Amino acid sequence: MKHTARAIVGLTAAGLAAMLGMGSASAAAGNYEISSRTCDVEDAGTDSRVEVRLNGTTTSTGWIVLDNPGDDRERGHTDVYAKTLPDVGFVTSVDIYFANNDDSPHWCLEEFTVRTPNGVTSIHPFHNWLTRVYSKNAPLRLNRA
Repeated sequence: MKHTARAIVGLTAAGLAAMLGMGSASAAAGNYEISSRTCDVEDAGTDSRVEVRLNGTTTSTGWIVLDNPGDDRERGHTDVYAKTLPDVGFVTSVDIYFANNDDSPHWCLEEFTVRTPNGVTSIHPFHNWLTRVYSKNAPLRLNRA
């Protein structure tokens, strides 16, 4: 009898979630546009590895490598990265892993901008130099402006 009651409650909860448009734990993927703007000052660019993690109201992404063909993160440039990611909800912050290595290790980061699949844009300003390593265990967190 207890097993039957649990099964009915489980079916009812699943049916209610479906009726309300709530999916399962894995949200539908969508196209995100992540852009980083490098400051327009001398030696602002970097060749160091950069990865980000988007934090939202429903979940966070895994670490995303930001690397386009050619030179990324050059002085005064905005680099755009198109990524298909799970729905994170409203983007609240961006975590940054910065390796601080290679020929030009330091980076003057102006801001990150995230455009979600539903067109909502969030800006995460920094306006400063990254001069040390920010690891995945202790990343730099940029909150929404």
